Amino acid sequence: MNVNQKCINQLRCLSAEIITNAKSGHPGVALGATTIMYALFKDHYFYDVKDHNFMARDRLVLSAGHASALYYSAAYMFNFGLTENDLKNFRKLNSITPGHPEYGVTNFVEVSTGPLGQGIANAVGMAIGQTMVASRFNINKYPVFDNYTYCFAGDGCLMEGVAQEAISLAGTLKLNKLILLYDYNNITIDGKAEMANSENVAKKFRAMNWNVITVNNGNNYFFVTNAIARAKKSKNKPTVIIFKTQIGYGTQNAGKNTIHGKPLSVEELNEYKQKFGIENPYLLTKEIKDVAYKTLQRNNLQLEKWNNMFAVYKTSNPELYKQLNAFVENKSIDATKLLKDDVIAQNLSGRDANELILKELSSKMPRLCGGNADLVPSTKVYIKEGGDYSAQNRRGKNIHFGIREHAMGAVCNGLTIYLNNPTFCSTFLAFSNYMIPPIRMSALMNIPTLFMYSHDSYKVGEDGPTHQCVDQLGQLRLIPNLNVFRPCDTKELLGCYNIALKDKKPCVFALTKQNLTNISADYTEIQKGGYILAGDFGEVEILATGSEVELALKVKNILDGQDIKTVVCSFPCLEKFDAQAKEYQDDVLSRGKLLVSLEASNDNIWYKYIGKDGLKLSIEDFGKSANGSVLDDYFGFVPTGIVNKIKKILKN
Repeated sequence: MNVNQKCINQLRCLSAEIITNAKSGHPGVALGATTIMYALFKDHYFYDVKDHNFMARDRLVLSAGHASALYYSAAYMFNFGLTENDLKNFRKLNSITPGHPEYGVTNFVEVSTGPLGQGIANAVGMAIGQTMVASRFNINKYPVFDNYTYCFAGDGCLMEGVAQEAISLAGTLKLNKLILLYDYNNITIDGKAEMANSENVAKKFRAMNWNVITVNNGNNYFFVTNAIARAKKSKNKPTVIIFKTQIGYGTQNAGKNTIHGKPLSVEELNEYKQKFGIENPYLLTKEIKDVAYKTLQRNNLQLEKWNNMFAVYKTSNPELYKQLNAFVENKSIDATKLLKDDVIAQNLSGRDANELILKELSSKMPRLCGGNADLVPSTKVYIKEGGDYSAQNRRGKNIHFGIREHAMGAVCNGLTIYLNNPTFCSTFLAFSNYMIPPIRMSALMNIPTLFMYSHDSYKVGEDGPTHQCVDQLGQLRLIPNLNVFRPCDTKELLGCYNIALKDKKPCVFALTKQNLTNISADYTEIQKGGYILAGDFGEVEILATGSEVELALKVKNILDGQDIKTVVCSFPCLEKFDAQAKEYQDDVLSRGKLLVSLEASNDNIWYKYIGKDGLKLSIEDFGKSANGSVLDDYFGFVPTGIVNKIKKILKN
């Protein structure tokens, strides 16, 4: 038996061992795709195990995140920093080998995966990032950024709509350094994949402008490694390699859906190890260690060549090197100084103000980029003079995602990670529902992707209830570790940007289509997420967000004139307010006897602030197709209507 087969057998048994030890996991893919993972690590994956942030490294995304046991086992074999104890703690609390790969938990994990298909879109984002930096800084003889993005996926990944969206986009953009390793075993949890999916995958990929390579025996090391080598030669297309494999290879249930997520029993595991002649999978023989050492030498040699090349690059291209340093530098930016006072004083819509801010921010953040789901004229989330990214123009800062909201969010997550910098994406707030999965993943990974949504309420008008936001804010605020901003004017929007840039966590911007009256609060107060805008103490205290802040101020004027003293508080970011000291929160929420929340949504989070005796003024049904001002009257979101509702409660 040759040494490669010995290593593959060891990996299989090691994967099975740690799954059985954990009493949970997915042996099916781990035992069926072993040869693919081994060949990738041994022959093709360029990675510096001493510096996990080495910028020219290859990226590996495990879209089929349930293959983590195989992933960790390969990392252990090839000295990526995992210990035997780490493997024995697979799926245990606070280990660095969690059930699915987690970004920020395990050093070499590039992105958190588990929700199938999203990893493919993440990989597309990383591949886009590679082309962006390569086009700016690679020159003849000096390919500084020349890495490949590998993505391991299974049948389930390719059934997900997000994967189809991302695959289509990647083909259009000709991302030739993207390689999709497709573990095609034709089995899902319920049974044969053909029960739900009968498409010709190869033809579909070709139709979407991908290079297609098929390996009929995904268990043959020679065929597998040569296929990956061929894929790396593609000049103008991304490549999918279709590896035909057998789920649960070598077990009694090989080829059956029952092996997908059922660990081998201790008895079955012992039989399995005996079958492959492995007594202790953790114990790597000298022969296997030599293979890993030679791989390390290969990577070190490649790294040495890169370092030597980069040293010459720096001295022979000083201006370009200076630009590179400026590009990757993370500067501290004060967003409150991005616009001049006369601009801030204008009564701009949220989307118009945001467009101006993006342009100024882009000049200070060279890596800032992002795009729209085919709504640039409407959302105005676009960097003017930033150029359009395409297969012909890799330097463009604006990406046209097409009508692919789910993939757009996941692609931007991958791009954010690759560039180590905020990126943005945009559509209407009503369509944020399509993007909840990538928003959730950005929050889980704590990466600063910026989700910018315009048309933030029923005031969008005649397009009707499908486009009018009622429940979206509530859904978004339920996601942990996510800042949701709904600013009342340009100054508050700048303050929200300051929070976003300092917190470096994912954010949602809910922006208006209609113009907003300039209110111009104090930046220091805005940073607190919720603050007293007008008044001191009174009978009534109104908590409002966005366009309803102006409405609250009008209500205050009427009530004050009727000798009902009223306080108005603006709450551009509830999450930031919740992070303040309890003393501050209590002070803000104790200025009126009757607490009133005023927001054009149905979010019940307001009861946390106003209590059971407070008055929640909201939109509790879907919108209507009519002009926004007509809907103000229809929903009672006019000063007199609000005043009457408040006075009715006060009388009681």
